[in-house]
Amino acid sequence: MSRWVLVAGASRGIGRAAAQLLLEEGRSVVASARGEAALREAFANVGEDQVKIVPFDFSRVEDLEGYAAEVTGLTGGLSGMLYSAGIQKTLPLTQSKFALAEEIFRVNAFAAFELTRLFAKKGAYAPNGTSFVLISSLAAHEGALGTALYGASKGALEGFIPAAASELAAKKIRLNSLILGTVKTDMSMRFIGKMSEGQKKSLLAEYPLGLGEPEDAAHFIAYLLSEKARWITGQTFTLDGGHSVRVVYTAKEGG
Repeated sequence: MSRWVLVAGASRGIGRAAAQLLLEEGRSVVASARGEAALREAFANVGEDQVKIVPFDFSRVEDLEGYAAEVTGLTGGLSGMLYSAGIQKTLPLTQSKFALAEEIFRVNAFAAFELTRLFAKKGAYAPNGTSFVLISSLAAHEGALGTALYGASKGALEGFIPAAASELAAKKIRLNSLILGTVKTDMSMRFIGKMSEGQKKSLLAEYPLGLGEPEDAAHFIAYLLSEKARWITGQTFTLDGGHSVRVVYTAKEGG
C-alpha cells in the first residue's frame, strides 16, 4: 500500500505543519514548493526514504504533466495529496488588471485542478484508496477590501469540488476542501503587519478562539487524508476559530 502523500506548498505554513504531522504518523511525503533551499531546510532532519524533495513553481501550470510524471516515478502512486500552495495580492478592483487575475488563478485554482486531474490517472494514485485535500479561504465568502481576485480564485476551487468528487469516487479517490479563517502563516502575518493597531484589534475580536496556528489546520488535514475519513468526499469544511458564528454587536440607534 502506498504511503506517499504529495504536499504542495510544503516549505512553510500550513503545508509544512501538515507534512511534519504526516511524517510523525508514519506517512511518507513528497515535499514541493517553489524554493528548494526552504524545502531542504524544513526537512533537513528527515531521511530520503521518508521525504522526497521535488521543487516546483505551481504557476507553471503548463509544466505540471512532467512534474506529475516525476512524482509518480518516485512514489509509484500517491495515497494522498494536499494542495496548500497559494498567493494573495491585495489591490483595489480597479487596479487589478487581467495579468494579475491570471497569476492568482494559475496558482490558487488552475494548478489545483490540473494536479487533481493528473493524479487521478491510472498508475498515479493508490487504487485501494486515495484522498485529495484542497485549501480554500474565507475570502471567497466575505467582502474584505482588495481581495476580489483572491476570493474569486478560492471560490472557483470550491465550485470544482462537488462534480469532480462525484467523478473520482468510482476510483476510490476522495476529494474535499477546507475553508480556513486567519491562520498565522508567513503570508497572513505580512498582511496583518500592514494593519494599524486598531485594525489588528478588530481582527482579533472577530475570532472567539483566537487566530489559528498551522497545526490547527494540519490535524484536520491529516484526518481527511487518512482512512478514518474513508466515507467523506465532495465536502467543504470550515475551520475558522468561531469567526462565522461569532456574536456581532451593533449599537442601538441613539445609544
